Amino acid sequence: MRPAETELLFNDAPANDNGNQNVGNAAPPGVGFGDFLRVLIVLAIVIALIYALVWMLKRFSGMKSEGLDVIHLYATQPLKGDSALHLVEAGKRIFLIGSSGSSINLISEIDDKESVDEIRLKASSSPPRVNGGFSALFKDKFGTQNSEPVSDEEVQADPASFLRKQRERLKKL
Repeated sequence: MRPAETELLFNDAPANDNGNQNVGNAAPPGVGFGDFLRVLIVLAIVIALIYALVWMLKRFSGMKSEGLDVIHLYATQPLKGDSALHLVEAGKRIFLIGSSGSSINLISEIDDKESVDEIRLKASSSPPRVNGGFSALFKDKFGTQNSEPVSDEEVQADPASFLRKQRERLKKL
């Protein structure tokens, strides 16, 4: 059995004494300036917490990026699963090391003079890695550069050196 159409209510507002309902008196919810300000404040707090967490991790991690570079990682070759081969130089000696999730093993020390020279040559010809992670890479690519404005007198006095400086500046981009 179907209910009567007059008994079906689509609006949750209570009915008046006359049997009529308040239809259209309810204002639709909107976004005001207070809501926008609240979102900005919460976003600022979240960003500040993330910054504080990163700062604390850097400060208390115990790893120092400064120091002598006496250990160089020349190459890493991932193998099956979580194992990998690493070519490492410690002092003047080069080692082939195998690592997995639970152990690190010395596989071989490379003694052959030609092999050692070839490894060092390939490492010197490859582009240098940026130390310091993402922040150093970001500063290197997008950081402010200290370039003074050039006057017309300097350009006219020595145009060749001005062009050399501009070419070097463009190579760094």
